Amino acid sequence: MSDKNHTPDKKPGWADNPTFIRIFIGILTVSAIAAGLAGFNPAWKNPHPHFAVEGVPVFFAIYGFVAFAFIVLAGQHLRKLVGRKEEYYDERE
Repeated sequence: MSDKNHTPDKKPGWADNPTFIRIFIGILTVSAIAAGLAGFNPAWKNPHPHFAVEGVPVFFAIYGFVAFAFIVLAGQHLRKLVGRKEEYYDERE
């Protein structure tokens, strides 16, 4: 947007704190590893795959990542089609 009336914050927010970022990334990494390992041997169910590819270990983790990456990359290109110019909403003089 326009920098005409922008004043930077004097105090950074809680999400900009390096300690918070380090802890958040650590928790996210541990959660992702735990979810991937849980996909190898789910003790709470006896899976019966409908398709052969569902028997591949961590198939659903890989499938979810590929789907998410596709959505992000498609969104970048879609923005070019439907996006407005940065100055579109500025007050006209």
